Amino acid sequence: MAKKKESKQKKMSVRVDFTPMVDMMMLLITFFMLCTSLAKPQAMHLTMPAKDDNMTAEDKDKSKTEQTITIYLADNDKLYYYIIDKKEDFGNPEFLKETTWGKEGIREVLRNHRHAPTKVLMDAKVQLDNWFNALPKTQQEANDSIYNRAMIMIKKGHVDIVKDNQLDRQRYDKVDRDMREYTETDMVPTLAVNIKPLDDSSYDNLVTILDEMQICCIGKYVIDKINDKDLPILTENGITIQ
Repeated sequence: MAKKKESKQKKMSVRVDFTPMVDMMMLLITFFMLCTSLAKPQAMHLTMPAKDDNMTAEDKDKSKTEQTITIYLADNDKLYYYIIDKKEDFGNPEFLKETTWGKEGIREVLRNHRHAPTKVLMDAKVQLDNWFNALPKTQQEANDSIYNRAMIMIKKGHVDIVKDNQLDRQRYDKVDRDMREYTETDMVPTLAVNIKPLDDSSYDNLVTILDEMQICCIGKYVIDKINDKDLPILTENGITIQ
């Protein structure tokens, strides 16, 4: 008796049509493009020297020396600062002092610098923040550029743009105009900070000291390398240089 051939099932080809997904993706892309807020452009403010024809070269040099502090970042989280009153004193190791991190250490040194205390700037920033935070949410976004511009003014020493936790718009407009024309005057003394990390210092300490610059409203600071003039100051105080 002949065997019956087993019937083979016909395999159906599976096909997924993604054509409708194209339209959906285009709708989603369009939706996110229209609803997403774009990032604001970040601009770096370039601080230009003010014109002062009445100041002699000797006065400028003295002012620069008195208002400059050098900070050394060493190994084992050690921190040193160097302040001199006269240019001729640079290189004298006796002016190098050790301090600690935080509010009671380097921040206190910057706040109460004898020639350019930053506490005046910090107090002005607090008043500016109080003015901005008191604004309704709908007005904060509209005044965001004014706030950032006012912060630049405070870091340059124009602390009189705020008074009694309010922004003095008349004074703000005048300072803004003078800054654009490079004719600004009547500024409180501001610090210039030289940050010099040693080779064996940590990256975390560098980030921390940059945070202190923002907290203390210091607008003039630079990260520099150790040079030959720094070596005697450090070695005389027992700081090894690798």
